[in-house]
This record gives sequence, structure tokens and C-alpha cells, in this order.
Amino acid sequence: MNQFDLLILAIYIICVTYVINEAIKSLDARFTVRFEPDDLKQQLQEQNLQDTLGVGFGLAARYTKPDELQKLPIIISNRSSRYSIYVDWDHSSFADFDGRSRRVIRLMPGLTTDLFQPQVFSVIAPGKTLKEAVTAEDTLKRESDAGAVKVGAPLVNLASLKTAMDKKEFSLRLVLRVFDPVGGGGGDRFHVLSCKFTARRLPWTDALPWKHLKT
Repeated sequence: MNQFDLLILAIYIICVTYVINEAIKSLDARFTVRFEPDDLKQQLQEQNLQDTLGVGFGLAARYTKPDELQKLPIIISNRSSRYSIYVDWDHSSFADFDGRSRRVIRLMPGLTTDLFQPQVFSVIAPGKTLKEAVTAEDTLKRESDAGAVKVGAPLVNLASLKTAMDKKEFSLRLVLRVFDPVGGGGGDRFHVLSCKFTARRLPWTDALPWKHLKT
């Protein structure tokens, strides 16, 4: 192989490498957001709530757009046979990637209320489950001066996750009241639970179509 052949080979390798890198860059970024249940489980045990309530979240397996996570579906179960559980939305709060505290807003169809007004407690009867969607106050936009309020911004900035090695955390601080309407052993107790989430950027290989084929 002479010097000219080596030059052609080097140019070919450079071109192929460039094409592959550009193809990788063209793949849409994908993200995963994971709720950390073990941390919450420990808090429930410390506050003797493991048999009283359960908390879960309806997160997607992955998010294909950095602004796709705009609200957080939350599921709160009252596992007790006699206590009423009140969810205090106004005293609950979100903390974003930078630890900035933000007011929690419970989303309702046709939300047109003044956001400065206090939010009504949600009540969960014994053995029942509450399913709601919540977001941070600063994500909301009003469609017109007198129109409905809708979510117009992401809950967290997933675009700040630049590589597959990056991970960031945010949290929901949930304030609840456990009330015994018949009196006796339960009384009236307030509890604070910190629900933690970890967001990661998935490797570019996750965007390959055969990664998600069912076998």
C-alpha cells in the first residue's frame, strides 16, 4: 500500500467517523425520570405511616422531549380503616434541580381560579385512593385575561442533562393531615413526606428502533 492509498484510507475513515457522529447527534435526546420509593418507604416507617397511606406517581417510561414532563400524576392511597387523610396542597412544595422552592398547584379541568387564593384540601376516605395531577405554580400560563389557566412550561429542565452520565434530582414535599373522626387513638396529626426523583439522560442507543422491539 503506497502513500496515496494511505491518504485515501485516512480520508475515508474521517468521513465515515464524521457521518456516524452527525447521525448520533441527529437522534432525539431521551430522558428517564425515576421516583425513589425506598427513600419514601423509610420515611413512612419512621412516622409509623406504612399501614396508613401509600404514595405513587404515574411517570412515563421515558420522555422523548425535554419539555414533555409538565405535570406530575400523583396517587395517594388511604390504607387505614378509620382515618381520614387530608392533603394540604398549599403547604406542599416542589424543589427543582437547583433546590429552588416552588408552590404546588393541583390541576383541575378548566382551571380559572385566582392562583393567589388558597387551595382546598383534598380528602381521602378510609380505603379509598386519590388520583390527581400537580405542577409548580410558575409553569402555568393564562390563555387570556379571563380564560382558563394551563400548563405552559416544563416542571423541570431536562434539557440541562447534556450527557448520559448526567443525573439530577428534584423533589415534592408533601404535607398531609391524618385525622381520626371518631376520636380515641389517632387524634389529629400532621406529617411531611419528601418524595425524591432522579432524572437522567438516556444513552443515544436508546433511540435505536430495535431497542424497543418486543420479543
